[in-house]
Amino acid sequence: MYKALIVDDEIYAVMGIKSGVNWQELRVSEVYEAYNMRDALRVFERTPIDIMICDIEMPKGTGIELLERVNEISPETETIFLTAHSAFDFMKRAIQLDGFDYLLKPVEFDVLQETISKALASIEEERELHQLRKQYKPYYDMWRKKKSLIVDKFWNDLFSGRIVCTPDNAAGILEEHELSDLKDAVFLPVLVSVESWLREFSTKDEEIMEYAVRKGAAEMLLPAGGGEVIQTKQGVNVVVIVGETGEDGLADLRSRCEKYVQNCHKYFGCNLSCYIGRSSGLYEVADTYKQLLELEYNNLNKSNQVYSLASQGPDPIQTMIPRISTWTILLEQGKLEELQKEIRSRIAELKGMEGLSLAKLEGFRHEFMQMVHYILHKNGLSAYELFQQQEGILLNAQPRNLEQLEASALHMAGIIYHELHQNNSVIQRVQYYIKERLNEPITREQLASYVHLNPAYLSRLFKREVGESITDYILHERMALAKDLIANSSMPISDVAKALGYHNFSHFSKMFRKVHDASPQQFRQLSV
Repeated sequence: MYKALIVDDEIYAVMGIKSGVNWQELRVSEVYEAYNMRDALRVFERTPIDIMICDIEMPKGTGIELLERVNEISPETETIFLTAHSAFDFMKRAIQLDGFDYLLKPVEFDVLQETISKALASIEEERELHQLRKQYKPYYDMWRKKKSLIVDKFWNDLFSGRIVCTPDNAAGILEEHELSDLKDAVFLPVLVSVESWLREFSTKDEEIMEYAVRKGAAEMLLPAGGGEVIQTKQGVNVVVIVGETGEDGLADLRSRCEKYVQNCHKYFGCNLSCYIGRSSGLYEVADTYKQLLELEYNNLNKSNQVYSLASQGPDPIQTMIPRISTWTILLEQGKLEELQKEIRSRIAELKGMEGLSLAKLEGFRHEFMQMVHYILHKNGLSAYELFQQQEGILLNAQPRNLEQLEASALHMAGIIYHELHQNNSVIQRVQYYIKERLNEPITREQLASYVHLNPAYLSRLFKREVGESITDYILHERMALAKDLIANSSMPISDVAKALGYHNFSHFSKMFRKVHDASPQQFRQLSV
């Protein structure tokens, strides 16, 4: 329930508003009266006020002077001004002080009621955000404290391919990271994919909320003392469960993941999916992680789901993982000639094998396509878009001979090289799309659909390349255009707001002040 204050030096005006508005419908439980600035401030001393309806022209302190004081003692209060004159100076100052709206007397009560309703909706939205921030404050405090850098570094290096564990080097790598007890352990990775938030968050708020999501995963998905929850350098949230997990354990994990997804949606306000991997040894877990990335990458439509590799078919052939990791690095570094030499060398090895079969060709094709999808995924590229116009790309079909296999692999490597090192990135396309539609509502899902990417993956990629969240980028682009229009045109500021999709002027003013540290009116005055 809300509390309202009516301030007017005319007693009949106060009585008219008090009786003419359906306060019960607005969920306003108490309506206070004041006939001058001094009386109004006394009301604020006694009780919090959510909305103030105030006459501007009063003899013992104007409504503007009152609002200046109210902004100091009760900044969360929204103010609606009433005036008998469309006095420009008064209106300009009211807007500078973030007055919610103003209406001309004699006021129409249905219009006033609608305006109050909008103001209360704005208050409710601010309260929800404040409550959410208060709720995740403990996570913010923990977020500032560093986790175990050694453990994070190990898993980041392993998942990114910077280190490759083999029977020969595993003991040394684990000892270096003080993890010798993991040498013979079995791991089950679970990828936690935050696809979208139910409200707009700044970059900082998103980081804190993702930390809260990871803490929730540690509490709900990890057995006691059995693993880690990390965020990779690419922004991927991964739960690494240590220990054998049989069929009953997998069923229990899936159930916990489903409950976790529901809780994150309810308490953290996000759409989120979990991707459960396979139990893997130290030498296979990085490849299992890449398969989870591919599974996420191919999920373009469904949110709040739990997926598992077990339902995707048997384990892939593992014979070429070290070689494929090398090929990935060569392609990402732009060393096309070295990669082509490596591919030809591998094909030559296959030619020299006795009893070469279609199964072995299929094994090569499968591993090569894993590399392709991993690189495309990592760089925000769509295989469908990249190869749909290409004739002769046969790696998606079972190869019939080595010549066909070699030609297709070399051709595909060349296309990816050209796309990675010569063409515009997916982020540049997203940025262009945003700039062309600043006057329209733009959602993360809409952008992801435009570039054929999973929303969670696009968000990570965008933040990594641009340095801020999609939400913050859109806000800054809109406010940059608003700044330009205000400074270099005679366009009314209210029209600038509408041109950028802001139909609530107070909200536009607050966003402008947030970005430029000045109200739109102040900025125009400085630009004259």
